[in-house]
Amino acid sequence: MLFAKVCLALALLMGAEGYSAGAPESACKDMIPRHPVEAQKRPAPYTITTSTKVVKAGTPMQVTISGKTASDTIRGIMLQARSGEDKPVGVFTVSPSDPLARLMKCDNKGDTITHKKHDAKDDKQTVTFTWTPPADFNDVVKFRATIALNGAVFWVGVESAPVKVTA
Repeated sequence: MLFAKVCLALALLMGAEGYSAGAPESACKDMIPRHPVEAQKRPAPYTITTSTKVVKAGTPMQVTISGKTASDTIRGIMLQARSGEDKPVGVFTVSPSDPLARLMKCDNKGDTITHKKHDAKDDKQTVTFTWTPPADFNDVVKFRATIALNGAVFWVGVESAPVKVTA
């Protein structure tokens, strides 16, 4: 029994380390990070808020993800703006010196944010990113995220309130 528990612990650690440098491209559509454990079923202790509820196409806005308590830090992340269910829209801006996040390409360069390999000291309770909708876009988006507290505890499908983009 002890051997089985040790093997399970090693598998979890290896699986979590496998994606310590960000979400795999295979997660682009369903945003499931391919950890060796299931996503949490209980409500996420994180919220996604936006700097505005209506934005003009081509105009940058802010998107903030916050843990509800100081212990609700962000170890891993995958964030997209979605119109409908499947495709990310717009582009994010992330500073190259950001200790936690980097850009990722799912359909277009910069349409997704993911985490990069970092030390636990760089985990954050709150992160803010800039998102810009396409210049000719006229629709409603929701920001959708997968957020990992650690390799074994994560939530898929955390969503913001809708944001109307006007052309």
